[in-house]
Amino acid sequence: MEKGAAINNRYTVMDNDMKKPQKVPNRWLNCAIPGVALTTCIGSVYCWSQFAPELMRVFGIGRMATDVGFTLIIFFLGMCAAIFGRTIEKNPRLGAVLSTVVFIAGFVMLGVSVEIACVPAFYIATATIGAGTGIGYVTPVKTLMAFFADHKGLASGLAITGFGLAKFVASPVIEWLLATVTLPQVFYSMGAVYALVMVASTVLLRKYPDADREWGQSDFRYSLILRSREWWAIWFMFMVNISCGLSIISQEKGLLTGLGIGAIGAILSGTALANAGGRLGFSSLSDRIGRKASYHFVCSFGILGAMFCLTGNPVLSIIGILLCEAAYGGNFSVLPSLLAKRFGMGNASRVHSLTLTGWSVGGILGPLLANTFTGSSLYLVLAILYFVAFYVMEMNVKR
Repeated sequence: MEKGAAINNRYTVMDNDMKKPQKVPNRWLNCAIPGVALTTCIGSVYCWSQFAPELMRVFGIGRMATDVGFTLIIFFLGMCAAIFGRTIEKNPRLGAVLSTVVFIAGFVMLGVSVEIACVPAFYIATATIGAGTGIGYVTPVKTLMAFFADHKGLASGLAITGFGLAKFVASPVIEWLLATVTLPQVFYSMGAVYALVMVASTVLLRKYPDADREWGQSDFRYSLILRSREWWAIWFMFMVNISCGLSIISQEKGLLTGLGIGAIGAILSGTALANAGGRLGFSSLSDRIGRKASYHFVCSFGILGAMFCLTGNPVLSIIGILLCEAAYGGNFSVLPSLLAKRFGMGNASRVHSLTLTGWSVGGILGPLLANTFTGSSLYLVLAILYFVAFYVMEMNVKR
């Protein structure tokens, strides 16, 4: 414990200068549960493909124009996470409030854009949803690592696993809504449910007491981070893993052609669980073997997964998809604890938020790779990229 602060069991934080104990909020009720609930709501953006056919019909546009909406979500997710990193660092609850307001406003705007069949309004709505997602994504991460200081990997994994589980939780509900009500009503209904959950999460969420005193607040400057070769290596590795993961995810249905609708549905549900399992599994593993060592497994899973998909064999392709989904999830969950170790807990939210700009780049590069390379050449390129990212990290990131 640093700079005059010490934990007195798990109940209070004692200020050694003032000698006044402060009650520590319940780490499950005031951190883990609202943090996971918040990220589970915003993680529903990964259900985008379920809306695509109806959006194409309503707006009279092709698949590529529809996917621009998802690209805008991912782009503004990364950018807004970086922009609001300082705000979240100081006040995570304010981050939750901003995320809730912006995210729900985006869903309302999306419903309106469908009702009036206006494509520009549709793009503005998706950009707004992306902004709300980005702010909410980083909000609980540092707080969870603070409350679970002895298990930072597990803590960051909890928050980010919620994001990965969203597709598994929301997909069946969305399918039911699409078959029951109109498309605008789907968005309004989802917005209403998410509003209730996110508001409750915001009310419950608490910042760890005396976090600034415990870890200190250094004279943080983005220019210093941007001159760090180690940070750029982590950013590059993160961005490449996202690009490759999104490329393979976009090819999942094609790889499973001929297996039957029921089998494909079951396997795609399995991929959601593999994604979530990778988020929690790799982050928990990092508490035992180290952050960098855990990333060795993340990159190795990606390389093996791409090579299995390269074979074209249905069974090996399924294994390859599951490996890549696990690597994709682990890439997100190990990142916060790795950054906290390399750059300090005091500015973890800001460094994490800045690194998430790699998500914005990967959100553009991934679909571009999938549309540029076809067949086995795509998986060969992805395997090479996974290996290059692994090598760059190994050479530049300290243990």
